[in-house]
Amino acid sequence: MRLDVRGRSGAWLAGLVLGLGSGLAAAQAPQPPHDPQTSMLPDARGAVPWSLLSKAAIRKVDGKLGPDFPAALRPLNGKPVKVQGYILPLEAGQVHRRFLLSAWSPSCPFCLTAGPEAMVEVKAKGAVKYSLEPVVVQGRLELLENDPAGMFYRLVDAGPSALD
Repeated sequence: MRLDVRGRSGAWLAGLVLGLGSGLAAAQAPQPPHDPQTSMLPDARGAVPWSLLSKAAIRKVDGKLGPDFPAALRPLNGKPVKVQGYILPLEAGQVHRRFLLSAWSPSCPFCLTAGPEAMVEVKAKGAVKYSLEPVVVQGRLELLENDPAGMFYRLVDAGPSALD
C-alpha cells in the first residue's frame, strides 16, 4: 500500500517532504529541559514515546510517497496504547471527539505544528475536554500505510487516561 500524492493531501505531504529534513534533525537532536514554547514534548513513562513515533520516515516507491515506520513501532499496530500530547482541535469548541494530538505545543509562535510523524489523529469514544497543557489519551493505535489525508497514526476508541 502506498500514499497517492495527487490532490490536496498529496500537495500537503509533498510540501512536508521539502521541510522534513530539518524537522527530523531537530526532533532527534538531544533536547534541553522541556520548554513548551520551543521543544517537542519529551517522552513520558507509560506512553508511546514521541521519539519513536517521530522516527517514521517518508519513502518513495513507484513515484508515490508513504510512511516508513520504525520496526520497533510495528508490534504496537492494533494494540491499546497511551499517547501524551497537545490537543489540536479540528473544530471550534471546548470538547472534542475527533482531534489531532501533537508532540509540539500549538502555542509556540516560532514552531511549525508538526508533520505526520509527530501527530496522531484521535477518534474518541466520548468527548475530551480541550486543554493548553499536554493530555494523555488511551486507545487502539493504527499505523496508516495509505491514509488519503496523509496521516501516519490514528488512535481509535480513545478516551482520557493517566500515565502509569
